[in-house]
Order: sequence, then structure tokens, then C-alpha cells
Amino acid sequence: MGTFERNKWPSGPGLTSRIWDGTLFAVDSPRFYQENAARFGDVVSFLTPNGFRQFQFNHPELIADMLVRDAGHHLRGVVLRRARGILGDGLLTSEEPLHLRQRRLAQPAFHRTRLAGYGAEIVRLTREMTDGWKAEGDSVEVHAEMVQLTLRITSRCLLGTDVHDSIQTFVDSMQVFNDYLPFALLPGAQFLERFPVGPMPGMRRALAALDELIFGIIRERRASGVFGDDLLGMLMEAGDESGAMSDRQVRDEALTILLAGHETTANALTFLLWLTAKHPDVQARMRDEVRAVCGDRLPQAADFRRLNYLERVYAESMRLYPPAWVVARTATEEYTMRTGERIPKGAHLIASQLVVHHDPRWWPDPMRFDPDRFTDEAKASRPKFAYFPFGGGARYCIGEGFAWMEGVLMLATLVQQWTLKLPDPTLESLPITPKFTIRPRDRVEVLVEALPPSQASLTLADWEDEASVTLTR
Repeated sequence: MGTFERNKWPSGPGLTSRIWDGTLFAVDSPRFYQENAARFGDVVSFLTPNGFRQFQFNHPELIADMLVRDAGHHLRGVVLRRARGILGDGLLTSEEPLHLRQRRLAQPAFHRTRLAGYGAEIVRLTREMTDGWKAEGDSVEVHAEMVQLTLRITSRCLLGTDVHDSIQTFVDSMQVFNDYLPFALLPGAQFLERFPVGPMPGMRRALAALDELIFGIIRERRASGVFGDDLLGMLMEAGDESGAMSDRQVRDEALTILLAGHETTANALTFLLWLTAKHPDVQARMRDEVRAVCGDRLPQAADFRRLNYLERVYAESMRLYPPAWVVARTATEEYTMRTGERIPKGAHLIASQLVVHHDPRWWPDPMRFDPDRFTDEAKASRPKFAYFPFGGGARYCIGEGFAWMEGVLMLATLVQQWTLKLPDPTLESLPITPKFTIRPRDRVEVLVEALPPSQASLTLADWEDEASVTLTR
């Protein structure tokens, strides 16, 4: 713990009081972090159950220091470092210099010129999903729908294959991964992971199933001799001064993209559709914008930057319900922050989007849903890290641009054809479950009703024929 005196630490909840009030093991609880911020201010310090000093930063400038200025002093947080046993050395879990190399090799797949090519797939798969809905008053469980949709979009656009027949494998695996989170934070977790206890048996079964699927796709590509121009093909062909990627490295990246990439987006889109259904005035304004931009045709990638209000709706949704709700780092050495806080080697550092995104200093009346918080003028009035749904610094989410396009085009395709309503419009908020990401705690039912033909766009078949686009590889 270093040579620091006890009274030199910033204030925070004491170990004894946390034993008495039952919050000792609440280090994965949003409420615990929110109460810390309200009680102790911008810097909170306390001991974790396994004896490490933890610092919680609640001010945008301190978060900028943590993620950018002081990044060279840190490794990933403990959960993601433990997750290497699941995801391997993918972009989400790897450290420097490997992380920088992987990012450079993968970056071209997320360039804006590539993103433009993904728009048609996003729209096509969204329409395929809604083709299974009943036109009059169907009740849809939107979280299950969004999980399937985002898995198909991610696998088609980035891996060149449709995992439709294997979706349950990914759903089950993600559940096991989420169950692993509290287990990874237990004292002695590294030792316990060697034995068939807790989530570990399910984890091993899930990994075996995922490896069979991913390595099968890689083998098929290599056997064909045609790697393709998607992310998977780029990784298989990639090489630099360090050599080419092995099949194991390609597997790690593909698995990271499919598991982590779809999970955060599926949750974000679930909350987005619930909020859309809850606010009919916002929904009507979105529909007007889609009609003004797209007319009677389906949305296209080129429309993305013109659908400004839809983008603001999506941004406000991720403010209220940030799918990635906490960013964590581990100090690799003792150092002093710009503001004077001394950080010991081995300390855990965290910043919670769920705390900062609801801070009334930056977000007046923070629980109110208001997309106009994200006009250019409003954004310019706030510190940068008052809003960071995709992290920040060198480790910000590489798929951020893809996620924005996916959400906006999916939403545009839906509101152009459907009206969304809540079975219980009096429900003020959705109960959440904090795991690896923020998930809805319960089923999320939304009533969908097709718009009259005169108010809807062309059919998918008409759109494909008129645009003369090829939507299959």
C-alpha cells in the first residue's frame, strides 16, 4: 500500500461502516458510487474487500486526467484483466504495446468510408426484424430483438457471416460472462478460477462453443484462399514489423467484437426504444425529420449525418442509461496527479458514466429526458468528460462511429414504419441490472403498430430494386 499515512487519503466510506451497512462488497453497485459522489465530492477513496485502495473520480477534469493525461501510469481495470481468460488478448483486454498494434491493424475497418458501406446492411436487417411483427398492436420484447439484431449486424458487417443460427450460443455466453463479474471481484478470485466453482463450469462450456464457431469461420476463410475485405479478412491478412496475426489472435479480436460489441449496443438500443415509446412527442419529431431527409425511401448511410435530431435522441438515451457504466484502471506505479492526489502502486481507479451523466452540475434536472441537451451550443457549454459513453483517451471504443450509425439508422428505419407505445406509460424509469454493462432488469415490452401505407416508406423489395444495391456478399 506504499508509505502513505491514513489521514492523507481523500475522504470516503470507512471499512467498518461498510461492514455494518452491508456495502463492503458493493463495489459493482451504481447506487454505491452515486452515494459516494453525493456525500464525499469529486474524489472518493476507500478500501476494496481484497485490500486495495480505490479512488473514485466524479469530475470531468479528473476523469480526463485519469483517461488521458495519466494513462501511461495505468493498466486496465481488474475485471477486464481477468477477462483475458475469456476474450484473450483482444482490443478490450490487451495492454501496450500489443494494444496499439492491434488498433492500427483494425482501424481501417472502422474508417468513415467503410462505415458508409455498412448502412445498407443495418437497414436491411432492421427491416427483416420488423417483417416478423404484427401490424396491429403487437407486443415486442425489444431487448431480445435488439440482441439478435445487433449480433447479426455486427457479424455481417465486420465478420462477413451471419450468426443467426448461433445466436443462442452468444446469448448464453454473455450471460455467463455477466455472472463472472461479481465473482472476479472476490478476494482470491484468481485462485478460485482454477476450480469448477461459481460461474467457471459454465464459462468453460461457453468458451468451447464460441471457439468452435470462431475458429470454424477462420478455417473456412483460409481454406477458400479468399480472406475478404471485412474486419476479419483484414486481420487475417494483416502484417507489420511484428509479423502476421496468428489464428488465436484473430480469434481474440473476432470474439471481442461479437461479444463486447453487440452487448453494449443491444442494451443501448433497448433503452433507446423504450424512451422512444415513452415520449410520443419526441417520436413524432423524429418521424418528421426522417420524412424530411429520406422522403418515401428507406434510410441510407448518406442520411446518417443529416438525421441530427435522431442522433440527439440516441445521445440523450445513452446519457440516462449508459451501457458501459464504469471505466476502471489499475496504477502500475506510484505517482501524483496534477491536482495533488497521490496514487499508490496497485491502486484501483474508477470513473462512472452513470454518476457523471446524472450530475446536476452538468445536467440540470438530470432525470428528465431532453434530447436538446445535445445541440451544438449545449455541448459546447459542458466539459468534455461530462459525457463519455464510449470511454476516452487511447482506449476509447474503436467501434464508436459504427455504434452511432447503427443506432441512428435502426431508429430511423423503425419510426418511418412503426409507432411505438408502452403498455404502461406511467412507468417513470426502467429498472436496471449492473453487470459488465447496464442491462434492463426485466423484460422490456413495447407495443408496435404499423403506420398506414400512405405514411410509410417503400417496401424493402422496392427499395432494393430502386437503389440497385446488392446487400449480400
